[in-house]
Amino acid sequence: MKFFKIILKILIIFFTYHLSLYAENKDELSVGIGIGTGIMENVKGMHTAVDGNPGTNVKGLVLDDDSLNTIYSINIDYNKYLNDNLYLNSGIAFARHYTTETNITFDGGSNSSFPNIHFRGLALDFGPSYRFDKTSNITSYIGLNASSFLGFQSDTNYGTDGEGVYGHGGPETFVKCFGITPNLGFYINSGLFRGYGFSVENLILGCDNDHMRSMTEGYKADFNIIQYRFDYRITF
Repeated sequence: MKFFKIILKILIIFFTYHLSLYAENKDELSVGIGIGTGIMENVKGMHTAVDGNPGTNVKGLVLDDDSLNTIYSINIDYNKYLNDNLYLNSGIAFARHYTTETNITFDGGSNSSFPNIHFRGLALDFGPSYRFDKTSNITSYIGLNASSFLGFQSDTNYGTDGEGVYGHGGPETFVKCFGITPNLGFYINSGLFRGYGFSVENLILGCDNDHMRSMTEGYKADFNIIQYRFDYRITF
């Protein structure tokens, strides 16, 4: 929680500085909320022996249902005007993602049940955005952000020696992911819905996380989520 507060303070100072520095009615501040669907794949980490894969080594696993969905993602973005068609985007979002309860198959063929996981944390984005010329009071755009997700994972309990249930509760683990987020969208320039917009973004992250259940020395995974976002922007 202290980590989140520090990040939020930094972003508030950043936005406040730019709000006072640039007042040409071209820069933008937007707020939005999104949901999404995707997958969690290429999961691997140090694991003890399983059928078909003896010894303690780095083992990969495949989730029978590899769904990784965004419950919600609430964002604040600042778009800095560079020229007629180019903006520089920087944003922060508080997001929650979750997997479904499923089964897994280890390298070598061993099967096991796999309770669901919840992730929560801050997503940070930074990158260029290109605006197409306005058509019928609608402006469309494409962008590409460098992205990160920093937060925590729940339900990491190993459940050894009869203490607790495997995958229910336990100490939270730190999650750190880095990647890119291509996006495209549009917003309305006039009328009743002036400032409202919609975008689609593809969150592509490689994660190197701390312990998870029987992967007590940490694990790696790839996240790939399509998020659908409604937002409202103001120009200043």
